[in-house]
Amino acid sequence: MQHRANRNVRGRHRRTTPLHSHRAPSTPVTEKGRYAVAAALVAGVGVAGLTTATDGASSSPATAKTRQAAAQATLAPSTPAPAPTPTLSPSPTATPTPVASSPSAAAAGIQVVDEGVPFVPQARKEKPLPLWVNPLPEGATTSCFGPRWGRLHAGVDLAAPDGTPIRAAGAGVVVAAGPAEGYGNAVLIDHGNGYLTHYGHMSVITTTVGQQVAAGDQIGNEGSTGHSTGPHLHFEVHQGSYKNPIEPTAWMREHGVEITGCATPADAS
Repeated sequence: MQHRANRNVRGRHRRTTPLHSHRAPSTPVTEKGRYAVAAALVAGVGVAGLTTATDGASSSPATAKTRQAAAQATLAPSTPAPAPTPTLSPSPTATPTPVASSPSAAAAGIQVVDEGVPFVPQARKEKPLPLWVNPLPEGATTSCFGPRWGRLHAGVDLAAPDGTPIRAAGAGVVVAAGPAEGYGNAVLIDHGNGYLTHYGHMSVITTTVGQQVAAGDQIGNEGSTGHSTGPHLHFEVHQGSYKNPIEPTAWMREHGVEITGCATPADAS
């Protein structure tokens, strides 16, 4: 009879787990790291992902299928980059389209066309000031140059609302400004070209003797001072010296200013 020990007896010191094996791993750690590096480069994970993949490969074993896929990925050719699309140059007759330039160029008012050539817009030329103007463009002609009431009416009368500004007909020097017999408040301007202009019946004079004026400068306001029956401007042109009046509307027309309402020598003939 064989005496075998009872396995159900309590307190028996029997090992239930297998002993730890000191067998070397089938795949070295360095080999695992190499496959992980190749897989990370193919996936394009970058430096951070590459480090994580390397750390993970050193801590966890890779399967045979994973190693095989990584090796095939490293040997596979990369996808070629798309070929650049050729840019056609504009034809010589095409007008270049301005495009936005740098902030500094935009601040300087300079634009750049598509060929890269700077384009500076041409500044608008200022319109030159007229040499001669109508002294009262709002006025309506009420009396012309010629005989009137047995004496010479030496100018043209232009009527407008009382206080309307009166302008210098051209550039010159004020040689008289103040009361002048039947003219009331009057201004005389010497234009330096052998002609003088005279302005009568003003309510207010806004210029002084010796003042340089330009064409269109205000010299006073319309009124009815002196021998006058109502607010108007009595305008005269003198040739050579004062008290040598000539027909003013024809002279103004020759200098580019039209004052309508009076007959011209051509109309009289």
